[in-house]
Amino acid sequence: MKKVMVLLITVMILTVSVQAFGSEREEFFSMEGKKLWSVGLNLGTSFATPLLIVGIDITVAPLPYSFFELGVEFGTINGMAGENVDIGGVEYSSNYFYARVNLFLPMGKRTFDSFGKPREGGGWFLGFGLGIMNAEYDFVRNSAERSVATVQTPTLDGTTGFYIGRGHILFKAAYAARTTMDMKNLIGVNHRLLLGINYRVY
Repeated sequence: MKKVMVLLITVMILTVSVQAFGSEREEFFSMEGKKLWSVGLNLGTSFATPLLIVGIDITVAPLPYSFFELGVEFGTINGMAGENVDIGGVEYSSNYFYARVNLFLPMGKRTFDSFGKPREGGGWFLGFGLGIMNAEYDFVRNSAERSVATVQTPTLDGTTGFYIGRGHILFKAAYAARTTMDMKNLIGVNHRLLLGINYRVY
């Protein structure tokens, strides 16, 4: 977990530092809007457990029409365990680390601001990857008695959605899903609806 966090921070620092390329910066980052370099914050829900999700992600685009996405989601609030089944006395928390490869299709034409600086738009994306879910269930029986169960689950991960906006600020609306990597014993699919905002780095 610590190694993943260090990797995320390192990539973010390198992404911002590359802006110092000067005249080559526009071509390196933009490629006429076909590349997406960004840092984002997301809020969402799985409609079950966790009910509340807060996520941080970065997108890195060495090639046009695609980007790598690295992120972490923090979940809380225990929801429904099944149809009309509510589990009381259980506190839930989780962290989910993932990496995806995304197809990126820009929308709209490239425009320029009053200073002649290109203003890149958003686009549609579709991605697949891998993740690791770390969940903790705290069973509270009374004020003096409680027990904790932890579960670590490797997952297959997929997402699709849109980046909407123009310039540095893009709004994100996305659907994401994950399931276990054990194809013989698929427990089910966890659905997530995410809304967020990304700062597009040029």
